Amino acid sequence: MMLANSRILKNALFASAACGLVSLAQPALAQDGTTTNDNREIVVTGTLIRQTSSPSPLAVVSGEDIAARALTNAAELVNTLPSNSGSEAGTDQLGQPLTSGTAQFNLRNLGLGSTLVLLNNRRHTLSAVANNDGSTFVDINSMVPLIAVQRLEVVKDGAAATYGSDAVAGVVNFITRKRVERPELSARVNFIDGARQINVDGIAGFEVAGGDLVIAASYYKSTRLESYKRKFSTASTFGRPAWHSVSSYGMPGSYYLPSIKNYRPDPDCTNGAFPDSYKNSPADAFCRFDFSGYYDLIPKEQRIQVFASYNTTLGDAINFNLEAAYAKTKNTNTSSPSFPILAVSPIVPASHPDNPFGEDVYFRGRMLNGSYGPSITHNNYETFRIAGGLDGELAKSWNWSVNATYSQQTALYNKPDTIKSAFINALNGLGGSGCNPATGTPGVGNCHYFNPFGSAYLGTGTANSPELVKSLIGYSDMHGKASLFTVDGVVSGDLFQLGDKPVQAAVGVQYRRSTFRHNWGDLINAGELITLGQAPDFSGSQETYSVFGELKVPLGTIAEANFSGRYEKYKGSFGRFTPKISLLAYPFEMLTLRASWGKAFRAPGVYQQFAVQSAQPGVTDPKSAAFVFVNTRTFGNRNLDPERSTNWNLGLTFTPVRNVELNFDYYNFKYKDLIVKENPQPFINQAHLDDLAGLTNTPAQQRVHREINGNLQMVDLNFINASSVEVEGFDAGARIWFETGIGRIEARADWAHVVKYDIRTVAGGAVIDGVGSVNFNNLGRSMPQDRVEYGVYWSSGAHSLNVLGHYISGYRNDRAGITNPRIKSHNTYDVQYSVTLDGLLGLGGTTLSVGAINVFDKDPPVAQLFLGFDPMIHDPRGRVVYVGLNQKL
Repeated sequence: MMLANSRILKNALFASAACGLVSLAQPALAQDGTTTNDNREIVVTGTLIRQTSSPSPLAVVSGEDIAARALTNAAELVNTLPSNSGSEAGTDQLGQPLTSGTAQFNLRNLGLGSTLVLLNNRRHTLSAVANNDGSTFVDINSMVPLIAVQRLEVVKDGAAATYGSDAVAGVVNFITRKRVERPELSARVNFIDGARQINVDGIAGFEVAGGDLVIAASYYKSTRLESYKRKFSTASTFGRPAWHSVSSYGMPGSYYLPSIKNYRPDPDCTNGAFPDSYKNSPADAFCRFDFSGYYDLIPKEQRIQVFASYNTTLGDAINFNLEAAYAKTKNTNTSSPSFPILAVSPIVPASHPDNPFGEDVYFRGRMLNGSYGPSITHNNYETFRIAGGLDGELAKSWNWSVNATYSQQTALYNKPDTIKSAFINALNGLGGSGCNPATGTPGVGNCHYFNPFGSAYLGTGTANSPELVKSLIGYSDMHGKASLFTVDGVVSGDLFQLGDKPVQAAVGVQYRRSTFRHNWGDLINAGELITLGQAPDFSGSQETYSVFGELKVPLGTIAEANFSGRYEKYKGSFGRFTPKISLLAYPFEMLTLRASWGKAFRAPGVYQQFAVQSAQPGVTDPKSAAFVFVNTRTFGNRNLDPERSTNWNLGLTFTPVRNVELNFDYYNFKYKDLIVKENPQPFINQAHLDDLAGLTNTPAQQRVHREINGNLQMVDLNFINASSVEVEGFDAGARIWFETGIGRIEARADWAHVVKYDIRTVAGGAVIDGVGSVNFNNLGRSMPQDRVEYGVYWSSGAHSLNVLGHYISGYRNDRAGITNPRIKSHNTYDVQYSVTLDGLLGLGGTTLSVGAINVFDKDPPVAQLFLGFDPMIHDPRGRVVYVGLNQKL
């Protein structure tokens, strides 16, 4: 069945392929890389029934659009969707060290795990690492080479009844090319001030045993872009303010003297040999450290990906498909030479040969100085996936399908840190790999003193040998694994005729089993790494059974209604039903209306139930009024309730004249009982007030642990059901395309506007307005109110020119202790020129592309965050000039 107004959608899809993203309200014609008969019904994302229409707001990003934007990896896809906000796709060793090298979608900013990601309508495993807030997510960097992507279909109103209760915010479906007529090779080099990125892709198609085999592969490589190569990420640019990447834990460090009950900086703190060490004033009690120059804005990274699919017909009536994918990522990040010693305040004894204070003193600082260079962290991932399915006709108007998928990701997170007991022993003269602390004599034979003072570097005190330093460093050595096995079956077809149209139905069942585990190194298990804290190994699994169905009912000749529902039962736990009702109406050819309402729930994951997560968030210590990093332990909770949501959407597509299309969608999501990690700041604040009041052993004081000298040592937290979010807004788009004497011209604009993003951090608590905020102090992520993508495309014969604009509205920084909360609006432009040069390499089908991303080289707006900008929203690269070549063989 082909609806009369589907021609409008075909034109829209053509426009999107040429000049960018298109939001679809018309019937969605799925194109899978084969010639599609207009009378053939197919399954579009968001429905189980074979049809050409969808009542859900559907956005499409085509493979051509990916090429036009010069995307080098899937992490950059998040910026193609104005409805996406708060993804953590950039490197952030200060905020999210465990997840570096991964990326994820975050539709409507409802959470990293609230968007369901599919590959050819089938699920994919979660990443084997978790975000610092406990969120787990699908790593889109590990899914498929971009050259194999035919398009992305994005359902923006939730699809829990169709795909699973966890599709709270919506669905992103990667749809791959099913047939390739000619092999292709593609290469692109990005030239960045201070770095290079290289991407090489290839794809080929073969006819094997009467079926279509497609094989694709890609290789991506990036060099480092160091933070010191950008002014905004260098603390000295702003006078080393407390909000930038500076610390009161330095090397040379500071020392608490019991005799005066106060700190004193190392006597050599401001020696010219230590350019990163400083004091805020001559009377400053601390020797501080500027670590802003040791981090990466772009990490050193390599990724290989291979993907293969096979589609054939068995006999006359059964279709068979098989997919396999593999990805391997090696991500290397830099950070400060060593980390602040948070978990303990080690004593440097008066007997230490280099102690200038003449008494036992408490050391506040870090083990290594900038002369050692940055420390290196490795985040490596291997991802494997195999999927297959059968489908065919059950009867004349009925079809069936059976699918099974297994996917897994393994991860290595290896970060260096100071070994607590070894460091304390070394301060007492019992350091070194050859020293037995139980029998050795301080400073004699194989037992050595570690000199924590500046004199160790100046030749005026005992130098620390490389062997001694090496013996004091250990590694996190975390090995993680996540896996998912899914099997499902669906039957769909016509029930009966209602007027001249059929009532259609689909029913299905699904079984899922997911696993998640983390095995930490012995030093983390024992709490021996001073900064990275303590975490036990854990593992767990979750099994889910689902029954679901969908009913499509024609309402005369101008409308149709869809009713769908899903019951999911978690083995050994709860079960819930999620309904969805939607309406698609086309009262006349130029207008299509749609509406939908649905519910969803998201069960607590394995990580949130079983893990003990160690993290080091930034907090303000009210005792010293200093912004510091603090060790936290967050304990999983087997008694968590599922998160619950209700959403509705109203939309329309209007085509007042030929080749003009206007789209509008208004949405609302109410999300309750969110599973969050408790915020350490309220406990720290309350414990301080309790201390001032002379109270002891209060609930807050039981959570907050301090050293004898008052330094924050540890805060104990839990995963809890507490918060709620209500988000409301609209998406609007406009497109026009026409032929002229100088070629085809197309123009488009897509605007995402957030009306409401109301957060309650506790049930019944005060409402926090999260619109236009970084949301540093609550469960949200950065949420600018407006995002606009706009562009113009021109083509004539072998030539094409694409100009894209990206606007992000200004927003406020709610982080405490800053001097300017304003983050300015940001507007950048990309340009690409392509020309087809047949015969350039002796072959036809040669396309040369040159262009620039952020052509006017605008820095991201200054944000008073750790590296001077917001990595969730803005790109630190500056202008990216690229050259690309695509060759069909």
